[in-house]
Amino acid sequence: MDHAFRLEIGRKGSKLALLDGERVVSSREWPEARDMGQQLFEAIDGLLRESGVASTDVTHFTIETDIPESFTSVRIAQSVAKAWEYGAKAD
Repeated sequence: MDHAFRLEIGRKGSKLALLDGERVVSSREWPEARDMGQQLFEAIDGLLRESGVASTDVTHFTIETDIPESFTSVRIAQSVAKAWEYGAKAD
């Protein structure tokens, strides 16, 4: 079964959702604090653990944001998403 992550990044905070099709299985939110890498990896781990979904079942990672791509948080998130999708294709 294919699942996806959807990350929404805003000026005040971010929200990561684990989706099964269009249905939100679970989500995590955190305020902006210049720690996107740590927060994002902790959210990914937590969502997978609490939902029982295997990492290999998450094949897509999308990012939605209205802030500039030059912001460090967005660049970190883009790197994580690209790496995730690359790994998903390798499986």
